Amino acid sequence: MHAELKTPSLPPPPAPIDPRCALALARGLRCKAQGQHMAAARWLRAAARRGSATAQYHLASMHRHGQGVRQDWAQALRWYALAAAQGHSRAQASLGLLYKTGRGVPRDEARAAQLLGAAAAQGHVHAQYHLGDLHERGAGVALDLQAAVVWFARAAHQGCGPAQYRLGLLYESGRGVPGDRDRAADWLRRAAEQGCHCAQLRLALLLRRAPHDADDQAAGWLRRAVDYGDLAPPHCGADAQRPDSMARSRS
Repeated sequence: MHAELKTPSLPPPPAPIDPRCALALARGLRCKAQGQHMAAARWLRAAARRGSATAQYHLASMHRHGQGVRQDWAQALRWYALAAAQGHSRAQASLGLLYKTGRGVPRDEARAAQLLGAAAAQGHVHAQYHLGDLHERGAGVALDLQAAVVWFARAAHQGCGPAQYRLGLLYESGRGVPGDRDRAADWLRRAAEQGCHCAQLRLALLLRRAPHDADDQAAGWLRRAVDYGDLAPPHCGADAQRPDSMARSRS
C-alpha cells in the first residue's frame, strides 16, 4: 500500500568487550539502578574508556542530566557520539534529538535525520516518530509524505501515541496516503486511549462528522479532552521528546 522506503543500513555488530570492561559495566549499571550515581559514574567511565557503547551511552545521559557528575553538555555529546558511532541505537536517537532541537549543540536537522535514521532502522520507536516528523515537514530531508507515513506507522505499531495521532491525521487528510476516515478514527482512538488529549479532541470532531450515529462516542471523547483543561501541544509529541525514556531498543 505504501511506497517502498529504503532504510539506512545496519551497523556491523560491536566487537566483544574484555572481562574487566564487562565487570565495570555491570557494576555501573547496578549502582545506577540503585540510585548510587557517583559510584555509577566511576564504573561507567571505566567501561566507557574501554570501549563499551552501553557504558558510553549511560555516561552521556548522566552528564546530560547531572546525575553523579556535574551537568556537562560537551561531555554528554562526546559520549553519545562515541556510542552512536558504534551503532548504539539509543545513543543515536538521543544525539539525533539533540541536533533536532538544538539542545546543547547548534541545531542541525540534516545531521539529526542521519542519526535518527540509523536508530529508526534498528527499530527505535522514538527515532521512527521523529524521523517521520522530519519527513512530513521537509526538515533536514526532502519533504516526503509517503516516508512520513511509513515511519509514523512503524512507531505507531510499537504503541507510540504521538505517532498514532500523527498517522491518524494523515489518514484523515489524505496526505501521503489515500484518505480513509475509518483508519483515521482507529489510529486517533488508539492515541486517545493512551491519554493524547488532542487526539481525543480530534476523534470527537471526526465522529461528529461521521455518517452513522456516533454522537454519544463523540461527546464522551470531547468530555475527556475538555476535562483535561489545558490541552496538549498540537501534535501531542511532548512525550516523544525523550528517547532516553524508551527502552524498546537495546540498552
